[in-house]
Amino acid sequence: MTMRIQIKILFLLLALSLQAQDKVDLSKALKVGQELPVLPDLPVLNYQSPKIDWGEINDKVIILDFFDTSCSNCIRDMPKLQKLQDELSDKLQIVLVTWQDKETIERFYANNAYLKKNKVHLPTIYGDTLLKSYFPHKGVPHTAWIFQNKVQATSFADFSKAENVEKLYNDGAVRLPIKNDFADKIVSSLTKTSELNRIGSVRILKGFNEEAKESGLEIRYDSLEDVNVSTINNLDVLGAYTSVLARLKKPTFFLKEERIVWSVKNADKYRYPINGEGKTSWLLINGINYERIESKIRTEEEIANAIISDLNMFLGLNVRWDNRKIPCLVLQSINNKLVQEEKESGLSSTDVLAFMIDYQGEFPPVVDEVKSKLRMEIKDYSSVETLNRQLEKYGLMLKEDMRELEVLVFEEVE
Repeated sequence: MTMRIQIKILFLLLALSLQAQDKVDLSKALKVGQELPVLPDLPVLNYQSPKIDWGEINDKVIILDFFDTSCSNCIRDMPKLQKLQDELSDKLQIVLVTWQDKETIERFYANNAYLKKNKVHLPTIYGDTLLKSYFPHKGVPHTAWIFQNKVQATSFADFSKAENVEKLYNDGAVRLPIKNDFADKIVSSLTKTSELNRIGSVRILKGFNEEAKESGLEIRYDSLEDVNVSTINNLDVLGAYTSVLARLKKPTFFLKEERIVWSVKNADKYRYPINGEGKTSWLLINGINYERIESKIRTEEEIANAIISDLNMFLGLNVRWDNRKIPCLVLQSINNKLVQEEKESGLSSTDVLAFMIDYQGEFPPVVDEVKSKLRMEIKDYSSVETLNRQLEKYGLMLKEDMRELEVLVFEEVE
């Protein structure tokens, strides 16, 4: 099976999966402040008994953390949850919840070295359909907070922290951003007038907007109102700009960190920190939401240029494409002799090879100076030396050098 066919199948499966996820019955969904219905004693692993008696833990803060075994972020955070549980066991009960069956979860705990190393043994409800009907979601991790038999929050895993547990336990309430995977992206989403900056038909809101789903630039024509509506929701500033710039020029390369020039005091205000933890809590302060409504019918390019101007004005930035000489890996031929792979499998051209190397995320930007339909098979991307050993038989090599490449400049305007 060729890579192209595999990619098409992957996108088809993803589309079918998303369509299936959209068909969710929300009739039983609980909102913050509602009483929790009487729950049966659900089957559980890693607990003092084979079923949870909810009455026994009703006086504690209960965090239901929904996960599945294919969610790397869920697994990554489990040691943090275990530590939180150990530290606040008198006030807190964390319960993991999954739709997967008992055998799958038993194998998961038995074979996962990371969880063993970090001694993760949190109570885990398996084969769940009931709790998800009360707290529906499309993506995991997803958390529901319960205290004194009331729903206190449905939020992001970022906020499972000691200070929030303590506040809820001591005060009987806690204010957390709502994670609503079924929120509509509508014109009236930016309604909070505090922190709202109005520029004619434009509204820009700093911070996280819990009424809207994360999305890059979306442009639609509202035939009822005869207006164009452009929106960006819950992105970092870098993500907002790149989603707009992609409408002006189709990206031909990965925007790696090496291709961004930060002429700013603190780049972490504009893009999620490389080693950051808890993106949603970071977005509460640094996120961007945008809405433009205009009656004038314009081209997509004209709208995108207007949005760039809006963002630059509001944020005090001058964001632009420029050319700079930067370190890179240059793909070159050896003695101008290329050797064609006889097999039909593998990579179909040198530009696909450059893409795949960039995709690894561990190398400088790659410049393809061969530009050939040469077919090749590359199995190991662990280092430049390993790549060059494989490329040699095709008459190719990667060389560390400097080239003038297109970069994205973020410059603060005094």
